[in-house]
Amino acid sequence: HDRINVIVQDPNSSKDNPSFLILKQTKYALSSEVSLAVVGGIVEPGEEPPDAAKREVYEELHVTCNSWTPLGRYRTDVNRGMGWIHPFLARDCKYGVFDDGSGEPSSNADVGAHDMEKQNVQSMTLSEVKDSVMNEKFIEVQWSNTVALA
Repeated sequence: HDRINVIVQDPNSSKDNPSFLILKQTKYALSSEVSLAVVGGIVEPGEEPPDAAKREVYEELHVTCNSWTPLGRYRTDVNRGMGWIHPFLARDCKYGVFDDGSGEPSSNADVGAHDMEKQNVQSMTLSEVKDSVMNEKFIEVQWSNTVALA
């Protein structure tokens, strides 16, 4: 399956001095280890990567963004053809209601309820985020790649 990863500007930060919303979480395969992460998820059948990115950002953070920069497309396992990662940088963001194109506002009150993993959201400057990559705080390589490209 194709996947997306997004580094999201904190809606409470300024354009001149932006910070980014970073997840601090556990994952099934990390045992008790905690990792920093960017927003990520699966591109659903029939869905385009930019639409999946917007959906995932809203599902995980309750944030919508007006400026989206694609950061490329990368194969995740070249020996097995395991799909593509589509990283994005999302800016000019705000907390609010997601428009799924149906004409009806989507108010997903159970955001994250299906995820069993624990996660906390923190705001970090881009410099802090990149330092965290260099200090191996982003354990998943896909997340590190997205940060490095931002």
